[in-house]
Order: sequence, then structure tokens, then C-alpha cells
Amino acid sequence: RLVVGGMNRVKSKIDHPSGKGINVSRDLKLWGCPTEALTIVGGDSGRWLVQALEEQDIPVDFVEVEGETRINIKIWAAEENLSTEVNEPGPTVTERELEELLAKIRARASQWDWVVISGSAPPGTPPDFYAEIVKTAREQGAKTALDASGAALREGIKACPDLIKPNETEARDILGWEPEDEAGAIRAVEELTSLGVGCVMLTLGKAGGYVGQDSQIWQGIPPKVDVKTTVGCGDAALAGMVWALREEKSLDEALGWAMAAGAAAATTWGTEPPAWRLVEELFPKVKCIRHR
Repeated sequence: RLVVGGMNRVKSKIDHPSGKGINVSRDLKLWGCPTEALTIVGGDSGRWLVQALEEQDIPVDFVEVEGETRINIKIWAAEENLSTEVNEPGPTVTERELEELLAKIRARASQWDWVVISGSAPPGTPPDFYAEIVKTAREQGAKTALDASGAALREGIKACPDLIKPNETEARDILGWEPEDEAGAIRAVEELTSLGVGCVMLTLGKAGGYVGQDSQIWQGIPPKVDVKTTVGCGDAALAGMVWALREEKSLDEALGWAMAAGAAAATTWGTEPPAWRLVEELFPKVKCIRHR
């Protein structure tokens, strides 16, 4: 039990190299898909992050900045089955450092099939920076997936990424209303795709999600699993979707793999990537329903 204002004793502790984009890379790497992590790091925690990724055989490139890479703490209270998150703000970045990151993308995106832009941008980042990454990657022939929130998502959508993965709250921020039922979810996917996005995957936590592309809309209902933590489930779902689209799976198959990956991630502690054999085991248990 987490006691606010009192003594709390930790039973176990796990350190994972993390961050939403890094979670996607770690998932894809474990599943045998070639991947590279590109990030901004600072201080001792940043050096630890790079070393931890290299120990997992994930190629990593980075822009080093002043300050410390943020540490996000997830507190799991087993008795209440509740997770509490404490996220640091991270170091402030400069215009020069952001341009250095863009230059790295510009120099290498032609070698990549997909560029996944995921998570919150550090302080000092202009709202349209993710849009600039989308444009830069597209100019080099790479497809783009955007998983962000707030102004970064609103501005990023204007660059027409190939895939976005909003949840209910993020969809509300864009549309001005929150999808609360099946009809609302379908309408939300329709409205989001009308903004020029190639594919929209709307995630709804344990209820699953919806995907829309061109004239198709599919609903995915994941199987029930023994949940250990929900941290990283959305990132695993995004990794599953990107993997499936890279493999040229049909839209319903891609949604099935995304839902299976997200469900599999719920069975691991922290942001530990789920084993591919478990994703494969859960895939046929996902129910996909076509609505359009």
C-alpha cells in the first residue's frame, strides 16, 4: 500500500532504459526487427541509458545536452493494484541541439523504413518540432508514426504522418470531444483520418482499440491476460502496428498484432518487452470487427 505522508518500504526495484520511443525500439529488437534508437541525453543518467541500450544490442545515436536525462518513477502498489507515476521534466534543449537531431535524421532516414516519433518533447522544444521530423523523414523516403499529445500532436498532424496512435484523452484534445462509446470511437477515427493522416490507431486501454485507413475502420478486442502493469502497453501496441505494416499485413491483421503486443506487454513488469512467442500466442485470440 502506498502511504502518502508516511513510511513506504520498497519490496523490489527494476531499472529499465525507457522512454516511449525507446520502448518501441526495445520491443522491435526483441522481436527480431532491425531498429535504431535516436535520442537526446544528458549527464550520468543519459550515459547509463546509452550503455543500457548498447548492452541490449540496440544501435543508439544521440545528441548530448546540458543537464540530466530525466528519470521517471512508476510505483506499483500491489494491494490496491494501482500504479502511481512520478515523471521528471528533463533538461531544456536549445535550437542548435534540436537542429543537430534533425540533421542526424536527415542524414540517415533514407536507410529506414519507418521513423517512430514518440513521447513528450523536452522543455525548449517548439510545438511544431515533431512536424519538422515528419517532413524531414518523408523527404528521405521513410514512413512516419507519431505518438504524442497536446500541441506536439496537433502540430504534428498538420505534417500528415503515415500513422498516429492517440488515446481517448489525446483524441479529445484534437477533436474537442471524447469518444465514449463504439459510435464515438468510429466517428473519432473518421474525423482524425480526414485531417490527412494515413492511418489512425485509437487505443482504449484494456478495451482494445480501433484503426482506420482509407475507407476501412476495424475494432480490435484483445484477450484477457494476467495484468502485472500497464506501463509500456501502448508502446508495444505501436511497435506491433509498425512491425505489421512494415511486413505489409492487411489492416485488420495489423490491428490484431498491435492488440496482441499490447496485451502481452501487460504481463511483464515495468517496460520489459514481451516475448514474441507470447505475442504470437495471443494474436489468434484477438477479435477484429469491421465497421466500415
